[in-house]
Amino acid sequence: MLTLKPFGAFVELEGYQTHGLVHISQMAAFRVEAVEDVVAVGDAVKVKVIKVEADASGRSKVSVSMKQVDQATGQDLGGDSGGGGGGGGGGGGGGRRRRDDEEDLTQYTFGAKGGGGPLTALERDDEPDGGEPSKPKEKANYETTGKLAEATNKVNGANLVYGEPPDAAKPSKHWRLYVFKGKESLEPYHVHRQSMYLLGRDRRVADIPLDHPSCSSQHCVLQFRMTTLVEADERGERRQTKKVRPYLIDLKSTNGCFIQDERIEPQCYVELKHMDKLRFGFSSREYVLLNADADK
Repeated sequence: MLTLKPFGAFVELEGYQTHGLVHISQMAAFRVEAVEDVVAVGDAVKVKVIKVEADASGRSKVSVSMKQVDQATGQDLGGDSGGGGGGGGGGGGGGRRRRDDEEDLTQYTFGAKGGGGPLTALERDDEPDGGEPSKPKEKANYETTGKLAEATNKVNGANLVYGEPPDAAKPSKHWRLYVFKGKESLEPYHVHRQSMYLLGRDRRVADIPLDHPSCSSQHCVLQFRMTTLVEADERGERRQTKKVRPYLIDLKSTNGCFIQDERIEPQCYVELKHMDKLRFGFSSREYVLLNADADK
């Protein structure tokens, strides 16, 4: 086992000068939440070559599977296969592979033809094909570009895709976001100290990091908003009161946000209630929003 990535692991194939990639979906017969839960750098594993591709420069990309091979005996357990082949326990090409939108595996090469070497980014030819007619020159565009607003919405070198609404307000209640990993309870987040909390994989901007590969860089926002509540008293007279309420908004994430196991519509504020259960992407972690002042 050479190196680990969020989307899989690169392995050294015995007798071959190329490296192979075990995608996270090919590591075990069950759903793997994190690569580190199954393998570690330096582990010796049995794999089956399921797909071999070559680009125009002759570099080979080899996809291998651990779940199609008995790790104790080395027996080929079979599985869907297509083109490619050879080595590591059997030929055949890879079945359907699950990918993250943020991870583009075509940006990596798994060894060079005629010899090994470090993994390098694939070269790309930006020039159009010889038979293609050249595109007409783009005319001048004097409309506003939004670069000025973009510069003001940048944190730690990353552009934020979200801006707070005018009614954003810091809550007066002591809200907590409790985190559960299976039956284990992790340290809760105290989410009453500011008006919004960004959740996502990009730790440069995320207030609450989501490290699962299925979560987006800027996944969603927990937003507190000042709302007007109209109530009727005992005499039937209506009066207005203002109250800060929590909302969740999905920032067009790839794999969505779930409240009580129901996926919410992206780019829409959904009000959260005391003891609501939240889940993000395909992560097994559960988050429960609690109002610490609810019993007072």
